[in-house]
Amino acid sequence: MNRLAFISLLFLLGLAQTALADSPGPLLNPYRAYPPSCVALPFPEPAGNEPLWSTRVTVPTVDSSFNFVGTESVTYFFWRTPCNGGGAALIGQMQRDDANASHTPVPVFSLITATQGVAQNAVVRPAVDPNTVFSGLDLGLIPISWYVTFVMEDAYASGNSYLLDYTQSMNLTINGSSAVTIGIPQYNPNLYATAGLPMQISGYQTGNYADASGGQGIQVEVAESATAGQRYVVLAWYTYDPSNIAYWLFNSTAITIGDRQATFPLGYFHDGGFAGSADGVGSLWGNVTVSFPDCEHMVMSYSSVTGLPGGVPTGSGTRTFTRVTNINGVTCDQL
Repeated sequence: MNRLAFISLLFLLGLAQTALADSPGPLLNPYRAYPPSCVALPFPEPAGNEPLWSTRVTVPTVDSSFNFVGTESVTYFFWRTPCNGGGAALIGQMQRDDANASHTPVPVFSLITATQGVAQNAVVRPAVDPNTVFSGLDLGLIPISWYVTFVMEDAYASGNSYLLDYTQSMNLTINGSSAVTIGIPQYNPNLYATAGLPMQISGYQTGNYADASGGQGIQVEVAESATAGQRYVVLAWYTYDPSNIAYWLFNSTAITIGDRQATFPLGYFHDGGFAGSADGVGSLWGNVTVSFPDCEHMVMSYSSVTGLPGGVPTGSGTRTFTRVTNINGVTCDQL
């Protein structure tokens, strides 16, 4: 194991030990470069017809003892992914030529700086784990055996007087054996097929949503699934029956990761007792389809089945609900 990898491992083990202590929970990142819901692992790949920028850079190489022994030409790629609210995040990748992949000596990741407005050659933070303030896995003189994908973050600095805007044009300089600069133009959402679509459903939409009329709402939870490629959407609709008494409808459904809407039946419950004094019975009420046009709203279309007993609310239509709570640690878009 080379010295750098060994030091990194010790650092990560130290973080793991620290994490065992009692914790008050996560805080918002004050140096956020994009909405939290925009980028998660695995990183979104560039679509074939979307803008992709690349440049060749000669970077130093190291041997197994982390001694600098030469240089190698690699490719740096950059692309954007659309975010909630009309913005975008900038993602990059350093990649070795296929003929050199996993061979030694190994090239090291080079410092990247950005020039945009008053920010001149500002050091940026290419991170392999998104939505972080700083990390033991930030890139910088790290040996790369084949390729590494990263997201562009703002560098953490208490005295930082600016934050970069990755939706605007900028020049990125990769400071290899010699500096190479690549221009990134302003983000144009018209070039991205997914920019105007509802959000992909994920844990970032978990929370409570209220109806504009007040007094009723939706509670949504997006849960993990033991089945690869799936999640669960759990939904409770708190509304009223024909006698204006509080009434709730409930169910859950499996979705495929990446789905932008979920359609499933809702049930109502009857013949139960207060505080568990009698078990309730669930029956089909109807069907709903939910989607999230942005982090702050949920759109739900609903339709009850025919033949429901008297006293059970019926109807069909489409309502928009507004978010009233965020889940600690997974705030959807607060900057």
